[in-house]
Amino acid sequence: MKKYEQKGNNSLLILNHRTAKKVFISDVVLLKGDINYTTIFMDNGKKKVLAHSIKYYEEFLETHGFLRVHKAFMINPNHIKTYHQDERKLIMTNGQQAVISRRKEHIAKKFVA
Repeated sequence: MKKYEQKGNNSLLILNHRTAKKVFISDVVLLKGDINYTTIFMDNGKKKVLAHSIKYYEEFLETHGFLRVHKAFMINPNHIKTYHQDERKLIMTNGQQAVISRRKEHIAKKFVA
């Protein structure tokens, strides 16, 4: 599996401006969107539910190497464990699964040997 160089590996993702909740971008495994909510899954098994769509985070996280592989999933390529091509699913290091859309399947093949 290829190691993807992220830009600004020590950058912070601000989850909530009022409570000053922040996480390191390198600790984020994947984002799962559900209408106007986004669940952020961390490498330590924790998850955070935020009241923004996944589109809200997309532009910022793409500059840090994240990939939008489905309308509901955005992944950190450094946390890919395995790829099931027949089911078009990525298994992440924390055990979460991300579905890959048919049109973005070529993206996953670049990062999985």
